[in-house]
Amino acid sequence: MRKILFAAILAGIFTLSIFNFIMAYEKEVKGLCSNMAERIYKGGRRTVAVVDFVDLQGNVTKLGRFLAEEFSVNLADAGKGFEVVDRTHLKTLLKEHKLSETGIIEPSTARRLGQIAGVDALVTGTITPFGDSVRLSVKILDTATAKMIGASSCDIPKTKAISELIDEQIVPVSDRRGPGDLRTTPKSSVKVQDFTFQLMDVKSGGDSLNCNILITNNAPADRNLSMFIKDNRYSIVSFIVDSFGNRYDIGEILLGTQTSRSSPYNVSVGQLLVSGVPTNAKIFSQVSPRAQKISLLEIICMEQNQPFKVQFRDIPLSK
Repeated sequence: MRKILFAAILAGIFTLSIFNFIMAYEKEVKGLCSNMAERIYKGGRRTVAVVDFVDLQGNVTKLGRFLAEEFSVNLADAGKGFEVVDRTHLKTLLKEHKLSETGIIEPSTARRLGQIAGVDALVTGTITPFGDSVRLSVKILDTATAKMIGASSCDIPKTKAISELIDEQIVPVSDRRGPGDLRTTPKSSVKVQDFTFQLMDVKSGGDSLNCNILITNNAPADRNLSMFIKDNRYSIVSFIVDSFGNRYDIGEILLGTQTSRSSPYNVSVGQLLVSGVPTNAKIFSQVSPRAQKISLLEIICMEQNQPFKVQFRDIPLSK
């Protein structure tokens, strides 16, 4: 009798813990979705699409795909007057037009998708695991400009099931192929001003070049970091030099949830980097389709009004 009672108590505790997790998960995701739906509505967007959510390295996991599906359904149920493109139809369009099929959305992809699917806004997401939770950061991109028009985040309790979904990758970035047979490069890193800049991958296709960099603030305190396309006050500019000696200016920089913007003096992007927490950055430029490597990638950064250079050299572009 005691064994039966004990088993019943354990079953009750287990059921209650699952119920509490589901309630917490649904509350966080629905709250975030409601926030994003309001921003889409106020921004006057009429048609929205949700792409697969990714981790900081740009990989799609089962958790990312699951959360994107949940987000798509909740947006459709928001009742704000905008339409949500079915994700199955979206994947078909991406495949037919040979666009990126994951959550890594480049400016050219966003604009093209807006044209072929009649989409006003794209919803992208990034998943970052922590000790007892998973941070879900969601952004809304305007397809006409590829600029961010809204962003928010929430923390989801990390259970065993969630951890398993995180670990199961679907489409690693390094294995993807897109327009022009995208090429990738191995990882390398440099340390400057107590920051670590890790070059995760470089993708080239046609005359476009996209660099994915993971930045970690190694100082004990949180610090603001700025990355510059150019700064007229100091006569400095970020650039790329290919294996033919051709120099190309950086076209756009994304840092965390922020996008580079113009001011009277510079074109830059800045964000607070929490101590020890990696932050994703993306750099978009051009390069000759015949280039075998990037001889120099030089990025101008600034911390506490002190500019400094971050350089990567001899980055191979394997065919």
